[in-house]
Amino acid sequence: MKKLIIDKGKAKRFVDPGHVAKALGAEDTGVEVNTKSGPISLFALRQFLVSRLHSTGGRPRLKGTEIKRNKISFFNEDWKKLEEISKYFKEKEGINVSSSQIVAALIHADVAKIDPSRLKISSK
Repeated sequence: MKKLIIDKGKAKRFVDPGHVAKALGAEDTGVEVNTKSGPISLFALRQFLVSRLHSTGGRPRLKGTEIKRNKISFFNEDWKKLEEISKYFKEKEGINVSSSQIVAALIHADVAKIDPSRLKISSK
């Protein structure tokens, strides 16, 4: 059993973001940041979409997407978020992207983190 380590050191004082912003001459962008998905996540998604979306006359599609699977079930709250993200990119960024394309980009980003050669799969 591993021993629990408890830090009993003096707690560090939090720095007021307002002081940092003032010192750097920053302006409020109106973007809310939370611990799960802030502007950096949206920016990374935006960069991926911009680099991969291309049009051949119809709806733009993501370069490299060849396989089409239509029967994926979503939780209602997840699909609503995906629609909101798609709407954000269309209205605020001018990127004509569908909710399904957002899904493809997010799945691609997370699947890329997995190294299948490290999976232990028994062969029978």
